[in-house]
Amino acid sequence: MGSRARLGGSLGTADMTPFDKVNSWFKFAEMDGYDGHDSMLPKIMTLESVTYEPTPSNPHNSATVFSFTVPRELCNMTGNLHGGAVALIFDICTSTAISACSKEGFWDTGHVSRTLNCTYLRPAPQGAKVTVESQVVHLGRRLGMTTGVIKTEDGKVCYTCEHGKAAVGGASL
Repeated sequence: MGSRARLGGSLGTADMTPFDKVNSWFKFAEMDGYDGHDSMLPKIMTLESVTYEPTPSNPHNSATVFSFTVPRELCNMTGNLHGGAVALIFDICTSTAISACSKEGFWDTGHVSRTLNCTYLRPAPQGAKVTVESQVVHLGRRLGMTTGVIKTEDGKVCYTCEHGKAAVGGASL
């Protein structure tokens, strides 16, 4: 499982704010020596807000908002945000919404994608400032669902996603 699995419970998430929990992924991805496919995201994205407001009917009610300006490195040949880059951005951003509501023994030892369904509605061109809004829809003991939307500054929806997740570690299978 490596270093990513240790981002959860072993860092003392009980003492961290939801914002700090989300931001911990970016601190990891910025570490010297990490050059994974997602290592450029902390260089271009800004974490704008994290909310975690549990209610009796929605105990895992959390959301994140990121912003970034579409860089050339993530564009296709026509100068628009590449579909694969959209999927990568949603994968990371919707997953961080789970981090905001994780706690010791609950979604704190990492998670993996089961499904990632992206819908491409309109292109986001190079240089456009966009926001990525993600929210947790449901988290059970082992399976969860998040959603995301990428919008332009004027509120036009460019891309949406539904992201199925599975918790790793913890309970034995």
